[in-house]
Amino acid sequence: MSDVYLNGEFIDGNLAKISVFDQGFLYGDGIFESFRSVDKKLYQFSSHYQRLLQSAEALSYPVAFTQQQLEDILLELCERNGWNNAYYRITITRGKGQIGFQRDMDNDLTCLIVGREFLGLDDRYYRQGIEVKVAQTRRNAPEAISPKIKSISNLNSLLGKLEAKATGAFEVIMLNNKDHICEGSASNIFWTRDQWVFTPAASTGLLEGVTRATIMRLCEEKLNLRVIAGEFKLQDLQFSDEVFITSTSLEVIPVVKVDGFTINQGQVGPIARRLREELHLDMGKRS
Repeated sequence: MSDVYLNGEFIDGNLAKISVFDQGFLYGDGIFESFRSVDKKLYQFSSHYQRLLQSAEALSYPVAFTQQQLEDILLELCERNGWNNAYYRITITRGKGQIGFQRDMDNDLTCLIVGREFLGLDDRYYRQGIEVKVAQTRRNAPEAISPKIKSISNLNSLLGKLEAKATGAFEVIMLNNKDHICEGSASNIFWTRDQWVFTPAASTGLLEGVTRATIMRLCEEKLNLRVIAGEFKLQDLQFSDEVFITSTSLEVIPVVKVDGFTINQGQVGPIARRLREELHLDMGKRS
């Protein structure tokens, strides 16, 4: 078992313990953020850290470390575990507290950072593409739960993942309560038509992924493609040339089938392939 960071200490993961009264365990009262390091260098770290601060502020959590301090913790964890390319997750909860309606909201926070060597997916997913299904579960309305909070209370996405598993699909597309395309259970979605790239706007209730923002930038800077963010219906995908999903861990995966219809005659298109190449260059990743 690898070392983890728990409440100010590096410790063997087998020995790490969190109270059964932790408010994250009892109530899902917690936030998280995921990071990547490439050749022991953190990628897009500032953007991830700012999103962590955004989530913390929404739940009135004080963040006990600066961006530089958190970076130092992550890189020491990388060094202790002998990782070269790594994937990390930081989880912050309201900490040990009470049960019941009148529970204390001013506890000492729990902070856990875990990681693993990042090996990536089998290359066949990128060469052959994947199938996605349209989920029956709708994305939470932004009026109910702000999508700006990256919460560990993530039952909505879990239900989407269970639907994907039940149908044998790699991922699902989740619509919002207005029937607009929103995002995947743990990914953002893009599609192309001619020389245009489309993606749902933040107004649909999606989590604005860091990789999503990077892909939008790379489309315009490196591929000279205009990106249009808006509110779209599922029918828009049927007229697309390419569809692909993105996330920190998935990078850029081509989609060749959505429910009952096939994209680009089932072939992986050039834009998704090129974007993944450009993403690797942006990461400074060695081939």
